[in-house]
Amino acid sequence: MALNLLRAGCGADAPLRALDGVTELDRWKPADASARGYLMDGLFPARPLSRVVLMHVRELLRKARARMVIVLPDDAALLRRLERDLRIDPVVCVPPPPSQVFDSRFEAMVPDRAERDRLLAALSHHHDLADLLVPELTPAEVAELVTALVAADGDPEALGDLGLRLSYRAEQEVPELIRSLHEDPDSLAFLLAASVYEGLDQRVVRDEADRLAKLAGDRFTAVLPGTDADGATRGDRPNPEFVFRRSLTERLHAVRAVRQEREICAEGTYTHSVEAVAFVRHRQAEAVLRHVWREYGRLSELLVEWLRDVPRFDGLAGAAGRTMGRAASWGGGRNALGHLKELAGSERATSRIVAANALSVAAEDPVLVAEVRYRLDRWSTAANPCLRATVAHACGAEFGLARPDVALNLLHKLFLGSQSHDTKELEVRVAVDAAVLSLFRAGNEEKVFGRLLEWLDDDHCDQERVLSLFNGMLWSPQWFMWNLARWTLGAQALVELAGRALNEEGSFGGACTALLYWAEASRWDEEQSKAVEKLFAALSQSMRSGEFRLFVEMDRAGADGWPGLAAARHALHRWRKGEYRRVA
Repeated sequence: MALNLLRAGCGADAPLRALDGVTELDRWKPADASARGYLMDGLFPARPLSRVVLMHVRELLRKARARMVIVLPDDAALLRRLERDLRIDPVVCVPPPPSQVFDSRFEAMVPDRAERDRLLAALSHHHDLADLLVPELTPAEVAELVTALVAADGDPEALGDLGLRLSYRAEQEVPELIRSLHEDPDSLAFLLAASVYEGLDQRVVRDEADRLAKLAGDRFTAVLPGTDADGATRGDRPNPEFVFRRSLTERLHAVRAVRQEREICAEGTYTHSVEAVAFVRHRQAEAVLRHVWREYGRLSELLVEWLRDVPRFDGLAGAAGRTMGRAASWGGGRNALGHLKELAGSERATSRIVAANALSVAAEDPVLVAEVRYRLDRWSTAANPCLRATVAHACGAEFGLARPDVALNLLHKLFLGSQSHDTKELEVRVAVDAAVLSLFRAGNEEKVFGRLLEWLDDDHCDQERVLSLFNGMLWSPQWFMWNLARWTLGAQALVELAGRALNEEGSFGGACTALLYWAEASRWDEEQSKAVEKLFAALSQSMRSGEFRLFVEMDRAGADGWPGLAAARHALHRWRKGEYRRVA
């Protein structure tokens, strides 16, 4: 369908080019003047498509007289974000009915109508075509059916029972096939070997099956003979190591859960598929955990031990933290958060993240919120850097996002307390910086920027580190752009702080790179372009070494249309004429 869309836009015979999903569209340019269409599979995960980038790509395509189609996964969150931010309606790809695919594919492979009728006559010996073209067939499976029909060349014997040969039937029959071999370990090994080496010589398959059976040992044996200590036979018993002992479907049925439809998740550094486990009854998971936590004390201890060592995979720390946080409400008492103290002080970074998520959830309970705030305040000045790192994580998680003023007060204490450079203190610093930037990006720009200015006036704060934080904020420029375009008090403070960052050796590189990116990315947005023009015009009023170096880099890297480029070149021209007294 994507190719059809592209062909419809640029012509049936137009040269087309493919782009990989890791292509960074904000840096991409058409490299082939003859190409009239580009098909891109996915989006670069670390660079979500923005309105500015979309305008940039459209302008490049307009000049090249080309079209582009971007294939996106069926991810509801991604599509909602594109519709909201870009105001576009993605075209949903719905495969046509199997009968329509069959007719089109069959006609393409066999153009002659009489020849098609001859081939279909062989099919009528065993099947009705309508029975084979069931709605769940995918286009690839329909193509498989057409290929088998053409390959038989009208011979009913060669065609055989086509219904048994179609791949969509195979998955339905596999569970029963495996169950029928539970008592035959050699056949189980041969089944797996044949599945891997289908098409190879039978001797190879047999040898590999023997090797697999030897390697598996008793794991392909469903039942073990029972023997006592003296070796006397007592009775057969199920083998707990049998690898086919319990299927996922059987486990789901036992606990009244289902496996949901496969979805494509675009979060993280690359896309991946997800088949979520969900209970049939709403909120059954919480009911189970609450019951066992309250009723079985020894089991709750086991759950804490299990969850505190959760691997650092996406989603696991968050889910474990939510459970630990709810458990604080289920247990109650004067020490409801006692099970979190050990987690918060753990040497494992993942355990501290679990504790931070748990504290955020526990703070949703009006009875526990005061205890959560009390503990975080105490831990923010603790000697143990692990406790302080947990506080920073909590400030950047839901606890801090819901209480930005409280979070910023805690982060200030942490900022003052993590000045050394040993490994553990560096972990605290990284967590603090991440939390500050998280609060800034979550809609608290004015508050965070105001605190940053206060920290710069505090002699006890590491000034270079504050400027490094400021450089990190520059990569989320929307709030800065809005203020610059209207020239608010915030814009004037931004200019002053940007000048300060440019004139400190340790922060110049970060500030320069970010501001050059502003200029490059703002070319296709009128308001952002006006904001950058005002920023560079204001910076040109003070030609110190930092501004001078920025303008030199701008002159080298800038291209026509970059906002601020004219101001930078004019300032350099004035400097060369000696109109500035000196470069400080």
